[in-house]
Amino acid sequence: MSSATVAATDNRTRCDAIRHWLSPHRLHCIVLAAYVIVVATVMCFHEPWFDEAQAWLIARDCSWREMILERPHYEGHPPLWWMMLAAPAKLGVPYEIGLKSINLACATLMIWLLEFKTKLPEPFKVILPFSYFLCYQYGVTSRPYALMVAAMLLVAINWKTRDEKPWREALSMMLLCLTSSYGLVIAGMFAANWVVRFVWQEHSLIRNRRRFIALLALLAAAMAILIDVMPAKDVYSGNFDISGMTQPAPLWIQICNSWLLLPAEALFTSTVSDTNLVFIGLSPTLLYTGTVSCLMWAPLIHISRRRHNAILLLLSSYTVMCLVFAQHFSMHHLGILLGFFIAVLAIDCDERRIGVDDWPAWCATMADQFAGKLGVKKARNYLIMLKALALGAMLISVYWTINASICDIRYEYSSSRTVASFIKTNHLEQYRWMAGWTRINSTNASPDVKARIKQGGYCANGKDCIDYTSWVSGTLVTADPYFKRTLMSNAYKGRSYISWEWCIDPYAGKQDIETWRSWGEPEFYDTIYQPFFFSALGYDRNDYTKIRIAETVTPWKDQRSRGSVEIYVRNDIYKNVLHSPDTGIAWPDGAKRR
Repeated sequence: MSSATVAATDNRTRCDAIRHWLSPHRLHCIVLAAYVIVVATVMCFHEPWFDEAQAWLIARDCSWREMILERPHYEGHPPLWWMMLAAPAKLGVPYEIGLKSINLACATLMIWLLEFKTKLPEPFKVILPFSYFLCYQYGVTSRPYALMVAAMLLVAINWKTRDEKPWREALSMMLLCLTSSYGLVIAGMFAANWVVRFVWQEHSLIRNRRRFIALLALLAAAMAILIDVMPAKDVYSGNFDISGMTQPAPLWIQICNSWLLLPAEALFTSTVSDTNLVFIGLSPTLLYTGTVSCLMWAPLIHISRRRHNAILLLLSSYTVMCLVFAQHFSMHHLGILLGFFIAVLAIDCDERRIGVDDWPAWCATMADQFAGKLGVKKARNYLIMLKALALGAMLISVYWTINASICDIRYEYSSSRTVASFIKTNHLEQYRWMAGWTRINSTNASPDVKARIKQGGYCANGKDCIDYTSWVSGTLVTADPYFKRTLMSNAYKGRSYISWEWCIDPYAGKQDIETWRSWGEPEFYDTIYQPFFFSALGYDRNDYTKIRIAETVTPWKDQRSRGSVEIYVRNDIYKNVLHSPDTGIAWPDGAKRR
């Protein structure tokens, strides 16, 4: 046989193998391709916001030692995401290209695992990739959560063979631990479930030596990561955001809300407005959301119970997650819950696919009775209608994705790109930029913060407050990644990112403000209007013109919130560089410009 004939035969064999593989996966390939196209397209229009900029700046400007050993104590998450961003950031790859390419790769991996490696029902594989959290929140916006969901899917995929191939499962759990502090909790509960099961069955911890060593390695890795993310003594923990005007709900109500509200909010409803879940009381207005959550819990618990996964794998893990959420939670973490539910369902389906036998006995009896009364044809039509209704409910989340994507394409998600363009277009990098700092007042502070204020601290031209100069306005932080260095002349320790260091010295602001005052009035001042921001530094507000740089429209599910970004420009710069000032502007407190 000639070499040409052999090559042709090999080529046909290769093509046949590809066609053989594509035949059962044609729909999955289409879904994956469509997902990548949608996410990449919306990414081109998306303006990165604070969380995205903060991660990039840490990756770019921190040393490897600081990134791995110091920043996790202040950010509250392991350093893997920054380490992944560090390669393009430190090599000088443009901000948006480097950031978004890394996240697109992680999101693509997440959906590839969902489509090709899980045994979820086909309708789930078609709809879930385009749901709000998997497509928009974790696909378009660049944060480590797409990689986290991918790690949960890897844990689910390797769950069935965990005893025969323990290193695959252990490494998957290590990756989950590295993606997020929440990943530590979820991986820990899955590992505990694993240990309980084989100890109960085998009455031995070390019978399988490879499994024992793999679990020891997982424990060591988890302990090292836990130590790495333990909060520093002077870290900002979020309690300053809790107003003393409204009392947080008791812990038991917060946990009840996690069970009754969060499952539905992850996929079907959009009724909870409290982003931290600490001020929501049990009320009739949330009855609908709670009902939907119960309708989600019922089949998920039933399916898991039939595979002996309900108590240990599903309910115990979720209980611990609720306790963690009561300490720190934000609504964009709902996608973590969705990923957890998908992973548990993937484990259930890997053990035995969902089928007719998974219907409860009373449902089967009722269906037989209806079929007997209505006839087979009508009963089949009603069943089709019920399935269509269920699929239609899942499309709610797809609608959120469409709404958010259109909003992101039409409007500015954040001011980052516009602020950077404004500065570059007008060559304003040469001027001095100042940013307002943070003042904590006792009026609206939580009880522990009030106690801290009473202990004493520096408050320029005021009382019952403390000026924390370590945390400055975030507008310039979102624009910093577009420049080689930070624009803020008063950046804390010269850092381009927010370091979250608080209360190191409650009187530290005195020296900072005195130093800033000695510099004189800057050309540009980024701050919201409060009299003390000007008076404490000896600035005359009439020496400045306030201009609006950007207007933002930020989507959340089917909702949109509007905002604007305004800065103060010294009048001589405004007149000579940015044209003549608008003398008709009035200050927010009603005073008139003289």
